[in-house]
Amino acid sequence: VAKLGKIVETINGFEATISAMTDGELRNQTEIFRQRLADGAKLDDLIPEAFATVREAAKRTLGQRHYDVQMIGGIALHRGEIAEMRTGEGKTLVAVLPAILHALGGGRVHIFTANDYLARRDCEWMAPLYRFFGLTPAYVAHDVDAAGRKRAYEADVTYVTAKEAGFDFLRDHTALD
Repeated sequence: VAKLGKIVETINGFEATISAMTDGELRNQTEIFRQRLADGAKLDDLIPEAFATVREAAKRTLGQRHYDVQMIGGIALHRGEIAEMRTGEGKTLVAVLPAILHALGGGRVHIFTANDYLARRDCEWMAPLYRFFGLTPAYVAHDVDAAGRKRAYEADVTYVTAKEAGFDFLRDHTALD
């Protein structure tokens, strides 16, 4: 946890500079991060500045600022670790940190939720933040037709339940066979 605390200190060190940026400058960070990745940087190298950028954009688009403990949760998720959080501690807001980082790296991101309601709610709630960075959010729920599912899985960030994703995987592979 001490190592994560040092990363959070670095994230916080960017706050004054990033909060002084205009919306256009903040949005342009997307291209700067993509160029750094193209030049050989690793996603881990971008965490402090990228998470600080997402934090500021969340303040502007959602009116919510990530707490330090939420930054720690975002780092843990980025690393493929488990971050246990109670109801109301901001899991939805935490998930956008690594989701945006990975989507900026060119990967499609799937965020698994407990039920269809949360998939729809979280996607719609976080959509302004994703769109701020030029990313497309989508969700899959039981009532989404095949064409809608295809579009959702082609989005940069897709919210889906494990059940729906599992059945979609089986449907796709059965159709291919």
